[in-house]
Amino acid sequence: MKMTNFARTLTRYMSDYLPTQRNVSTNTIKSYRDTFKQLLNYFDEILNIKPEHLTFEKITAETIKDFLLWLEKSKGVSINTRNQRLAAIHSLFRYVQSENPEFLLESQRILGIPFKKREKKSISYLTQECLKALLQQPNPNTIKGRRDLTMIATFYDTGARVQELIDLKACDVRLTKPATVLLTGKGNKQRSVPIMGKTCTLLEEYMREHYLLENGYQNHPLFFNSNRKPFTRPGVSYILEKYLKKAKESYPEMQFPKSLHPHMIRHTKAIHLLEANVNLIYIRDLLGHVNVTTTEIYARVNSEVKRKALEAAYVEVVKQDIPAWDKDTDLLNWLNDFCR
Repeated sequence: MKMTNFARTLTRYMSDYLPTQRNVSTNTIKSYRDTFKQLLNYFDEILNIKPEHLTFEKITAETIKDFLLWLEKSKGVSINTRNQRLAAIHSLFRYVQSENPEFLLESQRILGIPFKKREKKSISYLTQECLKALLQQPNPNTIKGRRDLTMIATFYDTGARVQELIDLKACDVRLTKPATVLLTGKGNKQRSVPIMGKTCTLLEEYMREHYLLENGYQNHPLFFNSNRKPFTRPGVSYILEKYLKKAKESYPEMQFPKSLHPHMIRHTKAIHLLEANVNLIYIRDLLGHVNVTTTEIYARVNSEVKRKALEAAYVEVVKQDIPAWDKDTDLLNWLNDFCR
């Protein structure tokens, strides 16, 4: 069967353009792949157009809008997910403009489809007291407890994304001064992050216990499960939730968040750095943000924290028995006559 123009372009886009020319991460490619799988399913199930018959002539701005609406209504996806799917479609049709200029007009119409506005949720994080309570929960007398303590401490100290933590290998850790961890972020961009003395000690003892300091283990996953396989995102989430539950039981008086997802550890690190008056530029570099405007969201959260603290410590110095202005008839009469 002859390959359609859509199949040919999508294949080049996914297999060559994204990984080779754009150098995007594997996770981004997987996300884009899922978008186009859903798009093909939509054309098949709703429009009765089989994937092998789909061409660019059949893809219009109207069908893309209907697809996005179908995702929200039938699949129940969130606005965030809907916007992610649209971002993947936009990326494809930017590529189509140069590869298939005969579809330039329709590509520009699709690129004009706007993202949906969403309510911005407040950033959740652990206070320093809650973080200390969390780190007290792993049992240091067991192998798994020592592993979990080291992993959470490294997670917090580096401010890593969960995938960056999962991808760490033994060779990425430098224990000699200055101790650092080499993180590989989005687009395979690497950054060297300093780690503090206690975290360094935990890592050294953990790596020695699991023979990760010996030759031949340089490319072994730094943190792994009982099968010596790298952790998955759900695996990291499970460990965090387990210790959050224990911390809540041990310290019922503390205000812990309802749940503890991995990215909240990263938020926690950023907020704590701001509370210590660390410059936003340094926080940006530590977190691996491309632009400091991304890091500024933590500054806004931190300002709210400061405002609440000031309100709590506010000393009432203004009298509450100030007379109402409408009782001062002479002044009101003067103001009324002022512009006559």
